[in-house]
This record gives sequence, C-alpha cells and structure tokens, in this order.
Amino acid sequence: MVGKKGMKHYPLEFKQKIVDLHLNKGYSKSWLCKEYGISSDTQVEDWCRWYKQHGVPRHITGKVRGRPKRSNNLEEDNKHLRMENELLKKFHELLREEHKRK
Repeated sequence: MVGKKGMKHYPLEFKQKIVDLHLNKGYSKSWLCKEYGISSDTQVEDWCRWYKQHGVPRHITGKVRGRPKRSNNLEEDNKHLRMENELLKKFHELLREEHKRK
C-alpha cells in the first residue's frame, strides 16, 4: 500500500503472522500492537477484515492500477475503439464550434 510520507509499511509475512495470531491463536489486538510495535489496533483490524472477506492477504488482491487490459475478443475491442473515436469526434466538433463563436 502506498501511503503518506512517513507511514510505516509492514511486510506481507509480518501481516500474515499477526492475522494468524489474532484470528487463530486468540491474541488481542492491543497486545499484538504493543508486542510487535504496530501503530494502532485499527491496523490489525483492517488486515483481519481483509483476510476474512477475501481469504487471501491484501497484497495479493489489492487494487489494480493502470488502464484495464483489452480482451482477446477483437470484435469487442474494435467496437470499443469505434465508440471512443466517435466520442472524440463529437468533442472535437464542439470545441471547434466554441472556438468559432469567440
């Protein structure tokens, strides 16, 4: 996770260990924070919530960045590109009309 400057980042293995200790071994969040130097109880809570919902660590299923990948379907890709092209043509035409009025 990319966070604010100065934020502490924890390795994946560390997070997994803490989640296991809390969910499977029954250690309290506050004890784990004191013992392992974690900044807050809510951090442990977030890691556990993510694991409960997704069954895997957040690092593996985190947000996807960048543009969506194109499908292997050429017809679908072609249709999408034609739609984009039409929208850009309309936008360009509106810009030209606005420029003429000035």
